[in-house]
Amino acid sequence: MPAILQASGRFGRATGLLMIRNASPSNLLTTVRSDAEKARICAANNADLYQALFRAHGLPDQRTSAFWSSNAIAPPYYSNMTTLDPDATEEQRIEIGRLTDRLGRRPGFKDGFSRLDLVDKGFQLLFSASWIWAEPHSISAGAPQYWARICDTASLDRWERSWKEAGSPTDANVFTPALLSDPNVHIYGRLAGDGFNAGCIVNRSPEAVGISNVFSLTGTPQAFRDAVSLATNAFSPDLPLVGYDRGAAPNEMTKLGFRSVGKLRIWLSDDGS
Repeated sequence: MPAILQASGRFGRATGLLMIRNASPSNLLTTVRSDAEKARICAANNADLYQALFRAHGLPDQRTSAFWSSNAIAPPYYSNMTTLDPDATEEQRIEIGRLTDRLGRRPGFKDGFSRLDLVDKGFQLLFSASWIWAEPHSISAGAPQYWARICDTASLDRWERSWKEAGSPTDANVFTPALLSDPNVHIYGRLAGDGFNAGCIVNRSPEAVGISNVFSLTGTPQAFRDAVSLATNAFSPDLPLVGYDRGAAPNEMTKLGFRSVGKLRIWLSDDGS
């Protein structure tokens, strides 16, 4: 358990929740990086989450300097491949072809640097988005009230029901209990009655902490603010926070100190699979 997290009252199997307190102040100087380097770090952090989620499902995966990929049928809302190097497009095209042969269909994949255009290969663009980044010093470290870390299967089930209700419908279980044992992944929910009315996932990489799967049943602006605070408290306040967003979300994150450092695109087979 990270030192910056403390149980509020009794913590045990009956509750499966860990309450949050503030992170210690940080005096670390910000590392100067180009936007291109920041985009690579964002893509790597996102691939780390993919790897953790697939392995929690017991699914095979592989990773090179050019891409992360899996031969298995991906859980809902997740791709079979994400790119890690903007200049390795030839290797990435070869891997897309291999996955197509292995899966018997064109795989969904994340083009982490908007370098691949495969319309003529039977793919369609699902959406474009931006990698977002905030330096550690620009983020308030105050821990939000009524949030807790999900620590057991029953709590995870309630959290996922709320996640689906907030706009991610599926009959499948996307988040398995094995994910709760990963020391680099924290799942958080805002308590409401017997369940949760907001949530997010935070994952740690060597150079950044990622924020993803932010949802709210009562309005997302506060959920974004709370997710940023939780991510700051989760592992180390000395690491930058990263993620990707589109639509209204980037505007909310800009207010919280984030800015765009690169573009990405999500591709699917042109038959929608």
